[in-house]
Order: sequence, then C-alpha cells, then structure tokens
Amino acid sequence: MNRQSVPPIRKRAYYQGTGMPPQLAREYFRRLGSVSLVLDLGCGVGDMSRAAPPGVRVIGVDHDRGALEITGRYGRVLVWDAEAGGRLPFAHNCFYAVIARDFLEHLDQPWDTVSEIRAVLRPGGLALASVPMARPRVVWNDYTHRRGFTRSAARLLFLDAGFEVERVDRMGPLPLAARLSLIRAVPWLLRLPVLNQVWATSWEVLARKP
Repeated sequence: MNRQSVPPIRKRAYYQGTGMPPQLAREYFRRLGSVSLVLDLGCGVGDMSRAAPPGVRVIGVDHDRGALEITGRYGRVLVWDAEAGGRLPFAHNCFYAVIARDFLEHLDQPWDTVSEIRAVLRPGGLALASVPMARPRVVWNDYTHRRGFTRSAARLLFLDAGFEVERVDRMGPLPLAARLSLIRAVPWLLRLPVLNQVWATSWEVLARKP
C-alpha cells in the first residue's frame, strides 16, 4: 500500500466522557478542609473548578488545550506538559492543596511531578492524588497509561518525596453511590472482598507537606 494513501490517525480527545460526579468533587473539597487556593493538575474539563465552594480559587493545569478551553469558563487555567520536564510555573509554597486525579499514571517519571507538587505546596498543605490499581483490567483499559500502583507503591511515591501520608483509600465507580449519597462511604464499602474485587479501581492518597 502506498504510504500516502494511509489515512491519518485521529486521536480521541482523552477528556471526553471522563468527568467525575459532582458529589465526588464536593467530597474532595470536604477532605481538603479549609483551603483558599487549590491547584488541579490534569484538570480535564474542570470538574473541580465547577464544584469549588465559595471563597475557594482553583487553578487548572493541563497539556490539552481543548480541555483547557472548557475549564477556562470556570476559572484560571494554564498549559503545562509534565512529560516535557521543567518546574510547575508557580512560586514555591503558594498552594493550600494540590489535586492530581488520574494524572500520575500517564507519566514516565511521576516522582518528579510529586516533588514539584511538594514544592508549590505551603507547609502543612495537602496533596490528594488518585492512581489506578495494579490490576490489568484497570491499567491497560487506557492505552495512555504507563503504569499501575500497588497500595505500597502509591504510599512510597509520596513518602520518598518528603510527604507525610495520612491515608491511602480504595475508590471506584460503585453503582448508585452518588445517587444514594454514599460517596463518603465508598472507601469503607470497598474493603468488602466482593466489592473490592469487582469495583475497586484506584488508590486515593492524602498526603501532607510537613
């Protein structure tokens, strides 16, 4: 076949159909407590910006300009590609919290980004990250994933960057959890062996900068 006759590959926008339930976004803010400035790494279409409580400012960062066009309707956004290397374009010690949901698994060297997260956090600031469990059906269902994580690996990723890890919870799309207002209970429900095996898909790490 002539190479010129091969149609170009059209890459599906990664953020299509990946939004989180508003109840989950609100639960994240509850876990973060009293914060006024939050960095949302890999912000996608701005679920966290849309759910921000009054008085909380969220800055969204992503490499995808299409996603940022959407997120920009709800708050400030910046383009940043973690894979290209370099520091986050913010002053050190300025954020009260950093959220990195479904982000670190796409990187070759996620430990560099976790170190950057620590740098831009204020002392006592919180990092809330979600990474896929090291289960083949979870990790390789997305061809852009580079890795999965065991509970121990997720914890060590933050400990080695100088964080104090407060908790590592199971999370996953438990049916009807949002509709029945059970989002807060999901980590405990997923401790049950049957629910864990079927519905647990990610580890959520809550870590604090000393």
